[in-house]
Amino acid sequence: MAASSSASAWAISSRSSAPSARRSRNAARVTDEYLAAIRAIWTEAAPAYRGRFAAFERVQAHPQPVQKPTPPIVIGGHTKAAFRRAVQQGHGWYGFALDTAATTRCLEGLREAAASVTRPPELPPLEISVSPRGRIDRAAAQAFAALGVHRLVLIPPRSADTAGLEQFVAGIGSDLVGQV
Repeated sequence: MAASSSASAWAISSRSSAPSARRSRNAARVTDEYLAAIRAIWTEAAPAYRGRFAAFERVQAHPQPVQKPTPPIVIGGHTKAAFRRAVQQGHGWYGFALDTAATTRCLEGLREAAASVTRPPELPPLEISVSPRGRIDRAAAQAFAALGVHRLVLIPPRSADTAGLEQFVAGIGSDLVGQV
């Protein structure tokens, strides 16, 4: 759900003719507001929300999420705003197509955000997920784990047919699962 909210915020702000930095600030504000609106829908008996970019009242969304108070919200992005949002609002942070050097920079950005904003005590420790670039072997997975990455989201080769996908999954099962 958070991913679609971020995409919506980006899509709305990118239509603006304003300079890029302004669109970026608006995208961050829109995303923060959309997350607040989504939480209202998920948690309030009679959801209502009024903000600059979203407003509603007397709406219902069913079925309600089973997870209480909300499903886990995972924030993606490599910007200061995304790092702040992950620390303040997320159950997790997700980095896409990163190597260990880029992951290190993002984790530093998350640490800087954690030093400047308060993480609500009701949120669990931030879980870090990364989709690494390229093929991952045990040594690479261990390097990500050593950085503090909790989960690797592996992407199969684009050219893989059914047999190739089966081989990819089997290789992960034998080389990585339970080994790192």
